[in-house]
This record gives sequence, C-alpha cells and structure tokens, in this order.
Amino acid sequence: MRIALFTSTHLRHKYIAAQLNADLDLVVIITEEKNKAIEDSSRYDIEDQQLLDTHFKDRTAAEEDFFGQYTHFPEEVPHISLAFGKVNTQETVDYLAKYKVDYILLFGTSIIKPIILEKFPDKVINLHLGLSPYYKGSGTNFFPIVNNEFACIGATIHIATIKVDAGGILHQLRLEELYEEDTIHTIGNRLIEQAGVAYPKIVKAYVETTIVPITQQETATSKEYRIKDFTPDAIRKAHKVLAKQGIVLYLEQSHFHKANQPIITASYE
Repeated sequence: MRIALFTSTHLRHKYIAAQLNADLDLVVIITEEKNKAIEDSSRYDIEDQQLLDTHFKDRTAAEEDFFGQYTHFPEEVPHISLAFGKVNTQETVDYLAKYKVDYILLFGTSIIKPIILEKFPDKVINLHLGLSPYYKGSGTNFFPIVNNEFACIGATIHIATIKVDAGGILHQLRLEELYEEDTIHTIGNRLIEQAGVAYPKIVKAYVETTIVPITQQETATSKEYRIKDFTPDAIRKAHKVLAKQGIVLYLEQSHFHKANQPIITASYE
C-alpha cells in the first residue's frame, strides 16, 4: 500500500505527515501553499485589521505550542512543493505514477478535481476538520464556536468525491477534551492532535476492508460557510461565546447535545 500525502506546509501539516509516516508506507509528500485570501485584512478599518492580525498571530503561537517539534517533514520521504492552485495538474499525476502510488491521503489542500479523483476511485481519503454534514465549507470548527454548538467541533475522515466533503464517511471524532480556559486556537490544535492519532489507523482499517464507507445523510440543521463569512465580527462573536462560559455550559449538558447531533464512528483499534 504505497501512499501519497497531499497537504500544506504549516507545523500542523508536518505533524500529520509524521503520524502517517509512523504507521503507513508514505512514499511521497506533495505540498501546496495555502491560499492567503483569508488573512487579507486590507478591506477593513484599522480596528478590524488589528483584530484579524492578532487572531492569526495567536494561531501561529498556539500551533507552535502544540506542534513546534515538527519543523520538517519526514526526511526519508520525498517532498514535492507546489504553488497554490497547482495540485490538480498533469504534473501531479505524473508524480503519482513515478512513485507508483496506490492511495492518496489529503489534509489541508485545495479541492481535488477529477483529473486525480478519476484515476484513484475510492482511493483518495480526506481528513476534514469539521463534522459533516453539520458544518460544510470553510471554518468548520470555527463557526460552531460562533454559533455556540460545541458538539459540532470535530473531524471527519471520508472518501474524497467530486462533490466536496460529501463522500462516504469512514470515521468521525469529536474533541475529547474541552476546558473552560480554552481559546479558538487551543480547541483547533487539540483536535488536530487527536485526529492525527486516528487518521493512519482508519486508513489502514479501510485498506484492509475491516471498515466500509457510510453514506452521508443530509440534515436540516446543516450550515455552510465560505471564506467571505470569516470576518472580524465573526471573531468577536466567537470570543463572546467563550467569555460567557459557553464551554462550561456545554459540558454541563454535553450528553444531550451529542445525542442531538450523532456522528459516525468506526472500531479500528
């Protein structure tokens, strides 16, 4: 089972690469630069610009706290670096052929298109930071905080299909630990830490056919966000929820909230 990882270049991506490489036959890592549009604050006034800049500085600092030891991708695995938007090209297809790839794993890349998906049917697996179908699109673990829906913070490991984040689900997980003093960024990084442990095990179980994809069911409570929805006002709302003990109130009734928003879990140990 020769595996390619499509990912990006931040510390969190290097952490996931290390976790996969420890348990699977990772033969090539193809990285794509992240889209910078979400960090562009030029259209806002000074106050909002400062808020956005602080948000991203805090994110970087929190990521360093969690994943600072992962400064490089695994040295023994070939690494190919692509500019943003260049992953869906014949060049990438040629690399996959060169390294005789059997499966492709995704974490934090652009949407993968038919040029790749059609050559690897049911063999492209995505680690999506969010619980489908409750939250779709962008910011799928940020907007649950904005909306005070902590039961919807989690990750989905699913088969990648042409319809985004809609493929069969192999496994979902909620954040196991939440604390009163948590921030937007500690929540996000602790979830990545947890997902990184599960991801290689779920992939192995799928390849060995001990788990099968479960078709996603639409729900009337689904919410979908785009990059344009990530605004200074949304950040303020998230901070307000945390400041008003949103986590404490959630933990007091977490069983009720989880029952109302069930997830798909697989046995893989």
